[in-house]
Amino acid sequence: MSEASGPPAGEVSEAPGPPAGEVSEAPGPLPGAVSRAAVGQAARTLGAYAARFVLGALMSVVVNRSLGPEGRGTYAVLIAVATVALHLGQLSVEESHVALWSRVRDPAVVTANSVLFGAALGGACAVAAAMVVAGLGPGVVPVTDLGLLAVALAWIPCAMTERLLARLMVLRARIDVNDLSGLLSVGVHCASLLLLAALGRVTLWWVVALWTMSAAMPLAVLLPAAHPRLRDCDLGVARRTLRLGLRYHTGLVSMFLLLRADVLIMGAMTTAAETGLYAVAVTLMELGRVPSDVLANLAMPRQLEDDERPAALFTVRSTRIAALAAAGSVGLLCVTAPFLVPAVYGPAFTGAAGPLLALAPGLWSIAASRPVGAFLLRLDRPLRSSMTAVAALTVNVTVNLALIPSYGAVGAALASSVGYAVFAVLQVLWFLRVTRCRWSDLLPRGSDLRYLWCTVRRAPSG
Repeated sequence: MSEASGPPAGEVSEAPGPPAGEVSEAPGPLPGAVSRAAVGQAARTLGAYAARFVLGALMSVVVNRSLGPEGRGTYAVLIAVATVALHLGQLSVEESHVALWSRVRDPAVVTANSVLFGAALGGACAVAAAMVVAGLGPGVVPVTDLGLLAVALAWIPCAMTERLLARLMVLRARIDVNDLSGLLSVGVHCASLLLLAALGRVTLWWVVALWTMSAAMPLAVLLPAAHPRLRDCDLGVARRTLRLGLRYHTGLVSMFLLLRADVLIMGAMTTAAETGLYAVAVTLMELGRVPSDVLANLAMPRQLEDDERPAALFTVRSTRIAALAAAGSVGLLCVTAPFLVPAVYGPAFTGAAGPLLALAPGLWSIAASRPVGAFLLRLDRPLRSSMTAVAALTVNVTVNLALIPSYGAVGAALASSVGYAVFAVLQVLWFLRVTRCRWSDLLPRGSDLRYLWCTVRRAPSG
């Protein structure tokens, strides 16, 4: 990497090499011995996520208590429309940059192209989404206030640019920049919301406007760190990026819809209040993915740069650690949420506890398999990736349509949990076939627990 002298710490030994289907416990930043640098970076990142979690939880309390289930449902639909539009329109540029990183090897070109794509694609995507929603009408997309929709869609160009630059920081092993940008965003967002709450002016309009603003704040950190120069834009690389992105786009859009289509289906088939309860459950349960997401981001540069066999061994150990981290965080949410949700958000949100518990198995499976997905990206098999995501999405939508009429939010949660699990299992099966590893290699071990314990123990000082 241009920003680092090598892997975060340690090396994976390639000699003499394990027999086929057998995983070596060779040293490395995640596998084997715990590196002080690796643990320190993981601890700092987990600390940043913990701070964002606390501030986000505080904002969630203010928003949910101020808007109530019905207002929260309307807010959830607006967010879903904007995020679906972003993922449909970004043409998988982010993933293309990951796949091309080791081939282009010029951070200046990728950085400049990221800003170009974010502004151009993001703006076009927002305009197209507004036209589609207005054309379909509230009978299809439950949005009645087009002015409010415009405010929500203004989030797209900023969010697209932020995502591309944040992924660039991951590839450069500059996780610290992403930590700082995220803290700035949620800190300003929380302070603004608390000020409005003190003034008694928390309305749906203000909540949506602050959400849009929160996508622009990280750019104040990311742009100076990335230092993009428009003269470094390379249209040849941009065309190559789009061609590769379009190959992956069907699968990546399907993957996103797998995680978000349920909210739109709920909005179309049930009341705004029921949708609000489900949205709260989804938001809370997705917090369980945070620790494994941190670990996956830390592991990604090594997975993409190493030769395939060492990268596979590294992925196996990273997956075991991610599974443990997800089990702890998801389990904690399941134990505490049924009591905390009504106590914190109010009795009106008691119904969110059931969907939350139903989502848990699926969210755990998605979180645990994050490192596997990163490894599969390096194989450059877009058709296989797309088939996996489309299959899981088909299962998800089918079961949602079958269960929501009878079971409401709990039915949507069960359907989504099944869809998530199908996706995770299909990815793991593909990984095991390609690498010739075994299911037993993915079972957590004592050394994995020691790594997590060292990381958590260092978090307060990180």
